[in-house]
Order: sequence, then C-alpha cells, then structure tokens
Amino acid sequence: MSYPQVYNRETKRMEYLHRVVAAQQLGRPLETGEVVHHLNGNKRDARPENLLVLQADEHIWVEWLLRRWRQGQPLLLQDVIPENLKPCFPDI
Repeated sequence: MSYPQVYNRETKRMEYLHRVVAAQQLGRPLETGEVVHHLNGNKRDARPENLLVLQADEHIWVEWLLRRWRQGQPLLLQDVIPENLKPCFPDI
C-alpha cells in the first residue's frame, strides 16, 4: 500500500498527502529531517489527528519500539518516552 499523493499546482509536482496535511496543521512547510508518523499505522489515513511530526531520529526510535510492541515484547524504557511521543503508543 502506498501513500496517497496530491498535485501541487504551484510547484507542478506530486506531493504526499500526509506531508501536505501536516504542513497545513503546523502552519509552515516541513523542515529537512522532519518525518510525518501515522499514529494508527494506516498510510492512507491523513487526518490531522492521526499525524505526528517527528524528527527523523525520533521516528527511528518510535518505529523500533512499535515493532517490539507489535511482536508482544515489553516496551522497554517506557518511563523515559518523551511526552510528545506518547501518542504513538496506545498502551502508555
């Protein structure tokens, strides 16, 4: 399953919908190194409440922890998960 795209008439390029929605939500373009994470894991769900903008290094950490959680492994270090990342983890 791929990410939905929309056409940007200004740049005359296709853009990922979730990145467009996240930028509108922030009121600014996304910066280099910012990644948009889908909280429910559905790449096609670009609702603002399902999107969280993270730095690339934060996103790598979140994905690693989520992979462990989905495999039934305990969430290590859950006491040190920053508040802005807690929406990524349904059971915390």
